[in-house]
Amino acid sequence: MKLFQAYLHLLLFLSLTTTSIAIPKYAKPECTDRCGSVTIPYPFGIGERCSVNPWYTIDCKNNATPYLSKLNNLEVLGVNLSNLTVIVNIPRVSYCQKPVWNISEIMGVHLDGSPFLFSKLNNKFVFEGCGNAIMVMDNGSVLTGCSTTCRSDTLSNGNHCFGIGCCQTTIPDRFKSYSINLTDLEMQGENGDCGSAALVDKTSYDEGRVSVRNSSSIPVSLVWTLTSKDFDHITCCHNRTEIKRKVVHFNGTALDTWTCYQRSVADNPYLIDGCEEYDCRNCTNRGGYCNYDYIYDVDGSLFSLDFSCVGEKTKQSKRTMSLGVILGNVICLCF
Repeated sequence: MKLFQAYLHLLLFLSLTTTSIAIPKYAKPECTDRCGSVTIPYPFGIGERCSVNPWYTIDCKNNATPYLSKLNNLEVLGVNLSNLTVIVNIPRVSYCQKPVWNISEIMGVHLDGSPFLFSKLNNKFVFEGCGNAIMVMDNGSVLTGCSTTCRSDTLSNGNHCFGIGCCQTTIPDRFKSYSINLTDLEMQGENGDCGSAALVDKTSYDEGRVSVRNSSSIPVSLVWTLTSKDFDHITCCHNRTEIKRKVVHFNGTALDTWTCYQRSVADNPYLIDGCEEYDCRNCTNRGGYCNYDYIYDVDGSLFSLDFSCVGEKTKQSKRTMSLGVILGNVICLCF
């Protein structure tokens, strides 16, 4: 009986020590990681002291709505550490002042000088209306475009956007600026609306959370990049080695960017204590060193990461293994 009670005390002790493991952090010490309902993870931060550089500084207005203060005060809808994107709201293009347009109307969006690019994988180009919509570069070269045909009773529907009153297409690559050119627009419907075009976040549009025609602003995914200078202020969690990647622009130029590998969506790998990783924590507790081998896909992108514990103390490892046997006996006795 005394032995059984000792086992129960041991089990209680182990459960208490297990639950004391630190929860991953998202913001720097003494910084807030939320603005309203939006999580703001480092390298972004609310206030200049909390971000990696001024481009990543968030202004949390009325403690409710986050804005990128240096990027035209664009509203931030979310930050994704896995695919290195930030979703922002950008004004849409909509024109109609007479029944038929035979001239072009242009609205430009520019990220020049910033560490952001428009994401190729997470955006698409959508035109709702009657006419033609084209995305062009500053030098006049065409990025992409699409055309629609219309009937008097045509209504656009994001789930049936295949050329009748609505068209959509992919974008060719990452880029920093573009203009939208709308031509041959025809007025349609009782309100006289005749056309709206936008680069839009795929998920938001496909899930019906935004209408290119009716929304005043459109969610767009931007890729964010970090330089080697930025990494003077960043230590990847558990001292992992940062990863150097090349981001190729539409014009063929390449930009070096640095990232920290994120093993779990719950982690913030850009903070030294931002990852809840039991393997590495147990390794260092046993006097070992966490080693990571990076495995790359055929296109050069990071595919996976292999972990190994180097230099752990054998004697202490055996003690941990024997503890597992005792715990196993406790479980058997309890049942």
